[in-house]
Amino acid sequence: MAIRHIPGAAVLSLALAASTLTACSGGSSGGQKPVSADDLIPSLPAAKADVDRITWNLTGGEPETLDPANAATPQSGQVVRNLCDSLLTLDAKFNLKPNLASYDQQSPTKLVLTIRPDTRFWDGSTVTAEDVAFSLRRAADPAKIASYLFANVDSVKATAADKVTVTFKQPDEMFTSELANMVVLKKAFAEKAGSKLGTPAGGLMCSGPFKLDKWTSGDSITMSRNDAYWNRERRPFAKSVRFTFVTDATSLAQSLNAGEIDGAYELSASSVPALQKSKKGRLVFGLSPQSMNIYVARPDGVMADGKLRAALQRMIDREALAKAVYHEAATPLYTMTPPATWPNAQRAAYEKAYKAFETARSYDMDAAKKLVKSSSYEGQQIVLAIAAGDDTQSRTAQLLQQQGREAGLTIKIQSMQPLVYAQAGYDASKRKGVDLMLSSNFSTTPDPLETIGFTFLPKQTYNYVNYDDPQATQLFDEARSTFDGAQRAEKIVEMQALYEKADAIIPLVSTNTTTFLNDRLTGAITSFAYWSMPQMAYVGAAQK
Repeated sequence: MAIRHIPGAAVLSLALAASTLTACSGGSSGGQKPVSADDLIPSLPAAKADVDRITWNLTGGEPETLDPANAATPQSGQVVRNLCDSLLTLDAKFNLKPNLASYDQQSPTKLVLTIRPDTRFWDGSTVTAEDVAFSLRRAADPAKIASYLFANVDSVKATAADKVTVTFKQPDEMFTSELANMVVLKKAFAEKAGSKLGTPAGGLMCSGPFKLDKWTSGDSITMSRNDAYWNRERRPFAKSVRFTFVTDATSLAQSLNAGEIDGAYELSASSVPALQKSKKGRLVFGLSPQSMNIYVARPDGVMADGKLRAALQRMIDREALAKAVYHEAATPLYTMTPPATWPNAQRAAYEKAYKAFETARSYDMDAAKKLVKSSSYEGQQIVLAIAAGDDTQSRTAQLLQQQGREAGLTIKIQSMQPLVYAQAGYDASKRKGVDLMLSSNFSTTPDPLETIGFTFLPKQTYNYVNYDDPQATQLFDEARSTFDGAQRAEKIVEMQALYEKADAIIPLVSTNTTTFLNDRLTGAITSFAYWSMPQMAYVGAAQK
């Protein structure tokens, strides 16, 4: 979420508040259409009672790590948010609130965090200012995915037993809200675990509502309720949660319909027809700042030719893709940042710029053919990587392959096993020989700067083409340093005009959060806000 000084963030929060799944029982949802976010209201039934066990699937497969500083995928982040407390938190409406700590922005360049006095790690030890300062400094390590969020940080120091002071080299409008995604580890445990931290062998020591019990590689992750959890208002209903790693959409739908798995987030669009008729549970669409895109996977190779990248923008029929492959659980997208990331008060400025890209990148096969013919392309295979077992990605890739053939391109689809595919997202060695990668993107806050920074600042993890435009970087820094939403929007729009010219990312569709929950349960957060919350703590029995 954007920092609280941004006007209009609360309005967007309400739009994203597809917050709680209604109770369903006795197969009453059979044959219903999926519920859209517009059909949901903030005051829906919460869980009623405890349950012994919930089996929940991680649709993206087994996490590659549970190291909080690198838990940047939906599957890894989802697990970590249940185990480890963030300093601040978001509610289901994306409102920023205190959690492990409260905060005082004493000046544009000084932030003071005050740790709650009653917080405890799983082992009963107190969460200290030293633990907090250590966790923040660890996340700032350039080797960590989250490090760019600390670009303007000058120092992080424990300045009292319960206080951590963060000073900045220049004002940073992003940092405070991103504390909802920065969690606290026990310093002594993390130092002892070293490189094994967040692995099946190394584990974690956190203060969250669930405790990590066992990570069985290739099978499941099990966590149990932390009965000594300091936040009594967020005591979990489930005594135990088992995360499974089923990535095949057909198999997952069968398991959900059979009641073998209770629920899952981010279900494949190919599952929608089968699950909307389920007699075991309910399918819900929630608003989400997520998107599906084609990423140019490396700075060299055939896709180094800008005309080829521009051809991809014109050859894709995004309307047909949203309808035929996503069953209208997605909308066409024409820029890297989806509209759900726009702060509402500045929506008009962002929308005006967006419409220009919508026009310039509209489906036009003749234009695509001309760009291909005028490029350096000589019939080489263009390798497009997708996740094995993901039917929606497979169907999307096949449509792209077909439209590429019509434009004069030879696209080869390469399926990667889910773990390797996840690693390829941040490890260039796993993308060797890959020209394009079909992958999702998301923002945890309604602020375009978050995803722009990860993708288009020099030397960042997801900057696959080594994009480096000093003017764009300067505009990013200026936008990040201003707390005035209108001024920031002007700079972001100007910056967008620069980095979008590179065509390093070919946006396809903006996707919903698609959630399934068994009728015996209720309380699930069904907007993408779940990713920044201990989402499994909300799920419990639908009836007493």
